[in-house]
Amino acid sequence: MKKVITICLIAIAVYACKQEVINVATTAPSGFSYSVASATITQGTAGNSVTPTINNGGGKIAYTLTGVGISGISLNTNTGVIYWSNILAPGTYTVTVSASNSVGNVTVDYKIIVNSNGIVTAPNSFMYSPASTTIVVGTAGTSAAPTITNGGGSITYSLTGTVPTGISISSTSGIISWSSAVAAGTYTLNETATNSAGNTTTTYTLTVKATATVTAPTSLAYNPASASATQGTAGASATPTINNGLGTIAYSLTGTIPTGVSISNTSGVISWANTVAAGTYILNVTATNSAGNTTATYTLTVTAAVATVSFSRDILPTISSSCSGCHSYATSYTGIIGHTTGCNGIQYKISTTYCSGARMPLGGTPLSASYITLFSNWIAQGQLNN
Repeated sequence: MKKVITICLIAIAVYACKQEVINVATTAPSGFSYSVASATITQGTAGNSVTPTINNGGGKIAYTLTGVGISGISLNTNTGVIYWSNILAPGTYTVTVSASNSVGNVTVDYKIIVNSNGIVTAPNSFMYSPASTTIVVGTAGTSAAPTITNGGGSITYSLTGTVPTGISISSTSGIISWSSAVAAGTYTLNETATNSAGNTTTTYTLTVKATATVTAPTSLAYNPASASATQGTAGASATPTINNGLGTIAYSLTGTIPTGVSISNTSGVISWANTVAAGTYILNVTATNSAGNTTATYTLTVTAAVATVSFSRDILPTISSSCSGCHSYATSYTGIIGHTTGCNGIQYKISTTYCSGARMPLGGTPLSASYITLFSNWIAQGQLNN
């Protein structure tokens, strides 16, 4: 009886070990992309993206949507597939997907373009950025153009309520203009955007000073407020918007500043050189005039560049010498690419125990972590026959 019990316990232990999947990341994920990076649909149509490709860095990937959530758009956190329901109004939606393992993360954008099906809905998400301006009497100027979701209809803009002399709005663009004749005062302007299905409203504040009294700046913002770059690539942010409080603005970065990142003290444009190391950096920006300052943040994500993997040089020799004794398919390109899907894929066999067997090469020395990463990179790059 003891012998039978011992045999059963051994069998259970072996089975448990075979089912264990080891997901220990050695590097941050990279090579994250959707082969089709956008979708154009008709209003009222639900759908989903393709499954993204990624080099998982040897670890389990968790996908998340970053930024402000959009009603009707969701994400499968295990596969990275983006889903949209039939409630999306006409417009262009850009979602940012983050893929993370225990070492780090990488992000990518996906765009969903919803064309009108002829059914117009009321506009929404009407706003100006910045939503205020301060000037001195005798100064003419204009606001920035507003952003809006038009609901699939043509928009007409108007000012409602008491409109001060010298202030007007473009009925087609929504840009607010003021002449040099506007009297001193603070004006809260009420704007309405209308289409055939309804309307939406917002406000804009214009402060006209009798004298050039400087006040602290407000409403510092970058749009977009983040950027993703591949290591070795230089770039720059958009110019920020700000209410300067009638003062001359000087921009600066505060806190820990990564090597290779800088800011123009006159324009506020953030620049990064091709020497910035891989990582995610939250940059703290301060805008200062003689009366005070205001702050904003900008996120820069730099992903490690991955060299193109050569199948003939980097992949085939090791797989062939290590695995062809048991697997004849391991000697050719056709054979290998036919065994890289599902939980029986070579990439899983060589790095972990997997769905139906022990780690490969069976009974041999495990392949190095660097080779396993190389093999995963080769898959993420499209399994080139090069």
